[in-house]
Amino acid sequence: MFAAAFVLVPLEVVQQRDPKGLYAKALRGELKGMTGMSEDAPYEPPLVPELVLPNYKLSIEESVKQLTLLLKKSGALTGGPTHHLGLPLPLSATSEASAYLEDELIVTDATKLAALHAEAATLPKALIGDIEINWLQVIGEGWAAPLKGFLREGPLMQVLHFNSLMVDPYNRTGADGLNEQPTNWNDYTTRGVERQPLSVPIVLPATSYTKTAIEASGKKAVALVDKDGRTLAILRNPEIYAHRKEEIATRCFGAVDMGHPYIEHMYSGGNWLIGGEVTLLGRVRYHDGLDRWRLTPKELYAEFEDKGADVVYAFQTRNPTHAGHAYLMKTGLEKLKEKGFKKPLLWLSPLGGWTKSDDVPLDVRVKQHQAIIDEGMLDADTTV
Repeated sequence: MFAAAFVLVPLEVVQQRDPKGLYAKALRGELKGMTGMSEDAPYEPPLVPELVLPNYKLSIEESVKQLTLLLKKSGALTGGPTHHLGLPLPLSATSEASAYLEDELIVTDATKLAALHAEAATLPKALIGDIEINWLQVIGEGWAAPLKGFLREGPLMQVLHFNSLMVDPYNRTGADGLNEQPTNWNDYTTRGVERQPLSVPIVLPATSYTKTAIEASGKKAVALVDKDGRTLAILRNPEIYAHRKEEIATRCFGAVDMGHPYIEHMYSGGNWLIGGEVTLLGRVRYHDGLDRWRLTPKELYAEFEDKGADVVYAFQTRNPTHAGHAYLMKTGLEKLKEKGFKKPLLWLSPLGGWTKSDDVPLDVRVKQHQAIIDEGMLDADTTV
C-alpha cells in the first residue's frame, strides 16, 4: 500500500527547530534554492494526503498513534488496539472505547423500555428456553461480539465449517455488518478481511407453529418471551431457515449421540431456526442470589482498571477452589511479577452453566470462591 502522511509544521516552527542550522544559512543568503525559503523553490504541500500530522501540536506518542491507526485501518498492520494500562482488549475491539460493547444491545432507560414493551405487545412471539436465555445474555452483554443476535443461515455455515465468522471491523471492503445482513447465497463478492473465532453455533430454535405465526404477522420483528410470558428481547428482521440438527451435531461434536446433553437438547427443539439481531429489554437476571457476581465485560474492565492491573490472568473451574487451585493461582501471580508486570490481576471465573449432576451446586461453589477471598487465601486487591 501507499499512504501519504503530511507532517504539517509552520515554517516559523521549522526555523526555530533548525537542528543543522540550514534555515539560518538560508536566511543569511548563504544557502540558495532551499525548499520553502526562496521563490524559485516553493514548498508544495500534498493535495489529498491520507493523514495530516500537525506534529508541532502533538507529542511523539500521539503522532505515532495516529499513524499506526491509519496503517491498521488500511490493512498494512494487523492486530488489535491496545489498552492504556496494557490490558488485553476483545478481539472485536476497533479502539479502546469500543471494547465496552454490551450496552449497545441492552436498553435500561425507562422511557425507551416502555416504548419497546408497547411495541412487543403488537409482535408475534417466540418462546425461548433456559439455554436460549443464556445465549441471549451472552449476546446482549457482548461476550460474543461482534455477534449482535442469533446466527443467520450464512454465518451459521461459517461457524460450522470454519469455526469463525468473517468480519470487517474497519470496513475496508464494505463488509461492515456483513453478518447482520439477510443471507444471500448469490453474493460471491462481499468478503470480510479477518476471522473472529466462534466454534459453537448460537442459534434460536423454533417450531412450525412459531414460524407460521411470524410469517403470517407481516411484522419485521419478533418478541422473545420466557416460559412466564415475560418479554426479554425483540429480534429484528427475522430470517427463518431449516434447523440443520444432524449437520450441527456432527460438525460441532463429531457424533449424533443422545447421551450428550446439548445434542439431546438440540434434537428436542423445533425444526426451524430464527436468525436476527436483538435488543434486550433490560439485563438478563436470574434472581438466584448470584447475580452480583455476574459481571459484564464493561464491569470487568472497570474493576481491572480500578485495581490498576497491567495484566490479567484467568482461572476457570467448575469445582470449589482447593489447595492445588490456590497454588496455581498464587504461582501465576509470582511468575507474572518475575516477568516484570507491576500489578497482575487474577480473574477467578466459575463455570456458571449446567454441569454434571454430581457436581457441587453453583451457589455453594461461588460462595466458597468469595469466602477464600474474604479469608485471605486469595488477595482481594489482586483478585476479581
